[in-house]
Amino acid sequence: MKRRDFLRLRTEAAIRVAELSCERLYMHYQHARVTMMPAGEAERHAVPERGEADPPAELTVRTTVQLFGEIERQLQRADVLRLVDEEWLVVDDYRHHVERVLAAFRGRGGRVERPGPVREAAQ
Repeated sequence: MKRRDFLRLRTEAAIRVAELSCERLYMHYQHARVTMMPAGEAERHAVPERGEADPPAELTVRTTVQLFGEIERQLQRADVLRLVDEEWLVVDDYRHHVERVLAAFRGRGGRVERPGPVREAAQ
């Protein structure tokens, strides 16, 4: 996973700002959910070759808990968190994970910025 895909860190006037794309994070979240298999599940789906079967492949898979834990660790270096693409927070389970990260960030004294809807100028 490339952190830059969904979380960008930069400094603006001595304030460390992180920008989190809810859309891109959602894609990583779905990937983690789909690729997680319970213990023993991979062996059940393995197709042995003729003769001696190969040992099952050992893949390193990131769980959703690990994904959001990594985000929390990265945000320890930020003062402000800007959320973008918030419309992707409609999925309850995903929203729950993101809200836990936001609560932990605020608990450390961080500020969350949520850009409001774009308004047209009054004529």
